[in-house]
Amino acid sequence: MPYKEHTLANGVRVYWDPMPESRAASIGVWVRTGSRFEAAEEGGVTHFLEHMCFKGTTTRSAEDIANEMDFLGGEMNAFTSQEVTSFYATVLTENSRQAGNLLGDILTNSVFDPVELERERGVVLEELAESKDDPEDRVMENLFRIYFGDHPFGAPILGTEESITRFSRLSVREYFKKHYHPGNLFVTIAGNVHWDEVIDALENAFQNISVRNLSSSPLTTPVPTFSRMEEEDDYEQVHLCLGLRGLPQPHPRQTALRVLTTHLGGGMSSRLFQEVREKRGLAYSVFSSPLSFSDGGIVRISASTRPSRREELASVLVEELRRLEKIPLTSSELTRSKNQLKSSLLLGLESAGGRMSKMGRDLLNWGREIAVTEIEQWIDQVTAEDILHLAQELKWGEEQAISVLGPLSAK
Repeated sequence: MPYKEHTLANGVRVYWDPMPESRAASIGVWVRTGSRFEAAEEGGVTHFLEHMCFKGTTTRSAEDIANEMDFLGGEMNAFTSQEVTSFYATVLTENSRQAGNLLGDILTNSVFDPVELERERGVVLEELAESKDDPEDRVMENLFRIYFGDHPFGAPILGTEESITRFSRLSVREYFKKHYHPGNLFVTIAGNVHWDEVIDALENAFQNISVRNLSSSPLTTPVPTFSRMEEEDDYEQVHLCLGLRGLPQPHPRQTALRVLTTHLGGGMSSRLFQEVREKRGLAYSVFSSPLSFSDGGIVRISASTRPSRREELASVLVEELRRLEKIPLTSSELTRSKNQLKSSLLLGLESAGGRMSKMGRDLLNWGREIAVTEIEQWIDQVTAEDILHLAQELKWGEEQAISVLGPLSAK
């Protein structure tokens, strides 16, 4: 069935991908704000605000919100990234109206109670501490710092202990009013819902949304830098991350990039897995994945190894990147990577949550929903020559940002 769309009385756009045979419904609210929109002194406020939206409204306490979603038997959560914040709920079809009402309430009527704010400050500080205890999080945070430099993409989404400590009820409310308005958010729904009932629920739930549309500061385009950062710490392994030049989204060669990174480190048959693990026993796992923003991007490669083999691991990774610039993919390699990419796409759309999320990201990136058949055509059109030329243009073999974390002085 074709998707439907509707504009609420206050201007909020709502999109629905029908799934008539499903028993589930997934509703997501997408707000075009993330850590890149923060001033340096308010780093982490977007993520902190995401937390505070669950901490009580004019009609529900924080406990009421948690109890109501559990009573509905569903899942409600949120995430903050560099350019978007999303709140979502997945429930049985018969509970979709209540889920829409609950999402609308936390996004329009949150009170940011001072007592709850202080309590949640402690929670977020613990989340930050937990992240610092995780070597994979830390080595990736360091990678973003050296690759993006002083650009907001290089700052941690969680903020710092100093910035989190500074947040006040006033600063959180002002950030909320500035970014959470009808022109800056939209709703996506996937599943089997009663469309008219859900629209009616959303009309009521979003009627109190802020109508302020304050101008934002101009955004700066990220310029990647390529250097090496090493940090000593007492772990069993050395954790290594490479940052390579990526592409923005949308971009005409974005699909070729996805095929390329899938071939490089997207599975057990990938070039890096075979060379790093199967042939040399250098690491238990090795991954590559692209991350694209509206005006930039990065491709990340990560692996961990014993301290004595870290330089060998780095050399092998770089050598494989250089090979990509010289040797085209074989027909078999190209077909395998394309099939992996298609399977990942299609399997992710088996659930209401997957289809709701795809629609949201399509609208953010392209301004429209992209049909699965269209994406499959894009994948089919990628050639080995496209991959070779892209690898040469991105200069992965010559330019890498390298982040290293672990017992560097150990032998």
